[in-house]
Amino acid sequence: MQSIKKYWLFTSILIAIIALFITYTVKPALFDFILKPSNRTIYERSFKDNPEKLERWNNLLSIAAKDQVTINKSTSEHVVTTFQKPFTASYLIDLQLGEVLVSTIASKSSWILEARNLSGDLLQDAQLKNDTLVLNYTPNKDIKIRIILQAKLETESQTEFKIYTAPQYDFPVAGKGNSAIQSFWGASRGGGSRKHEGNDVFAPKGHPVVAITYGTVSSIRNRGLGGKQVWVKDYDNGYLHYYAHLDDWIVNEGDMVWSGDTLGYVGNTGNAKNTPPHLHFGIYKNGSAVDPKPFIWKTQVPENTISLPQLNNPLANGFAANLRTEPSSSSDILQDVKTAPVSIIGNTGNWYHVRTTTGLSGYMHKSVLVEQ
Repeated sequence: MQSIKKYWLFTSILIAIIALFITYTVKPALFDFILKPSNRTIYERSFKDNPEKLERWNNLLSIAAKDQVTINKSTSEHVVTTFQKPFTASYLIDLQLGEVLVSTIASKSSWILEARNLSGDLLQDAQLKNDTLVLNYTPNKDIKIRIILQAKLETESQTEFKIYTAPQYDFPVAGKGNSAIQSFWGASRGGGSRKHEGNDVFAPKGHPVVAITYGTVSSIRNRGLGGKQVWVKDYDNGYLHYYAHLDDWIVNEGDMVWSGDTLGYVGNTGNAKNTPPHLHFGIYKNGSAVDPKPFIWKTQVPENTISLPQLNNPLANGFAANLRTEPSSSSDILQDVKTAPVSIIGNTGNWYHVRTTTGLSGYMHKSVLVEQ
């Protein structure tokens, strides 16, 4: 009797597994809330009965994955996709610990936007917010990543694409910003015997010093080089935030604080007694100091770029027709295009973003392109 029950239990489980497998094969979207597939995976389901389109789509991704276009922290690009020439490109960017990558494209559903590492692994997918695809990626170390932008097939669109970095935290001195930081990470201290392990933010004595994120006051001290100091542990990732040379504090150990809450006031206690009042601000990760500047350096969203004319059958004019990694005459040259035809896929300022007939992508100044 016991063996019969086990048999039926095993059979029931097997039938359930087979039923789930068949259901997933026929209707994979039913499992999306569990498996959380990427936007690319979801879109590729539309090619289930059209392997030729899927191959074309994947070939475009392969082309973009080889691009050497480089972004220097902030850019805005006018991009164009058509039925005949679907947009595909990637952009390399170096991120520092403490920076947040932000990338946006104004579009409801025509684009795939994602961040990948240099091995091609997906790091982050963009999410649709108010008719704009928004990509946010926070690294846990210094890293070079590849941002991939790919238009869905058989769509037409002209829109604005932006890439920039933002600080992970708010600023630690109320009402102040980048210009108040007058001594940075790595500056010489003690006659060259040590390096500065933080940023010095200058403000009048008694000016409010504030929490930069949600956390707990882990320690309050009045000793050593830092004088009066407050330590806050960040709940999200365990970093310790160090506020030193305070004139005084108004929190207690164990207090929970939110971004913008006053912790104390700017002073010149500790070894800062002979210097103008300032906050020494530091961040510690796993017991070691890290450069706090990327965590707090305020940035601006790039403005929309101008839109250059879409030239018909453009080609290089043969005079200094250089294809470059960035929209700048001082950036690296990828290739001398000479008089070869190119395809325009967008522009930033007075620089066209083009792709050669061999698939190489880069920037060319508008002065070196002509219509055939």
